[in-house]
Amino acid sequence: MRKLFIVAFLFLAQLSYAQLSNIDMNGAPARLSGYSGVDGSPYLFEDWSRADISLSNAGLKENVAYKFNIYENELEVINEAGNKIYLNKAYVEYAMLERPSIVIANNTEQGLLTRLLFKKGFDMIDGVKADDLVNVIAEGEKYSLVRKFYSDLVTPPKNSYAPTPGKLFVFEERFFLIDSNNKVESVRAKTNNIIKSLNEKDADLAKKIVKDNKLDLSREDHLVLFFQKLNEA
Repeated sequence: MRKLFIVAFLFLAQLSYAQLSNIDMNGAPARLSGYSGVDGSPYLFEDWSRADISLSNAGLKENVAYKFNIYENELEVINEAGNKIYLNKAYVEYAMLERPSIVIANNTEQGLLTRLLFKKGFDMIDGVKADDLVNVIAEGEKYSLVRKFYSDLVTPPKNSYAPTPGKLFVFEERFFLIDSNNKVESVRAKTNNIIKSLNEKDADLAKKIVKDNKLDLSREDHLVLFFQKLNEA
């Protein structure tokens, strides 16, 4: 009887811990996937990776296993109890997401950042809600540059090769330049396009920064350096 009591106590303690962990991580249990039969992926990265996540009432959680569902704009994480949960975005202050190493290894694009900062509070951008997480490339008093990832669920037109077409996720990313007056402009990650999108008074300085530092603004790392120097000038 004593052994039965101890086992029951340990079970209840473990259950209590799991419930507390769910609360601590401010999330709800992960839902069953509703994407069966859908081509493509709703996730930014298909592989699990690690993140540092700051929560307004639970502090900084480091080295958390995550996947970012960009279709739902939700972070799916594994909490302290080993459960998959979706974080409540109302409590997420920011998230620093590591790119999976396999993504970097298999990508030919130069200058990829190994860690991506995601924040909310950019609802001045059309179609972005106050709690939506967007990738912040640069943030400063003069200019901020953010990137919104999209994974849209579409139904392709019927053709002879697909008499009964299914649905698929289509990946897209868009960059937005925000000036000190919160004016938002959609831009492309190209040197000439970004310089033309700046305030006219900053154009000459921007060209000098690019020339002196031999920057290519199609590269993520060069974008970070460019806006850092532009905001500090």
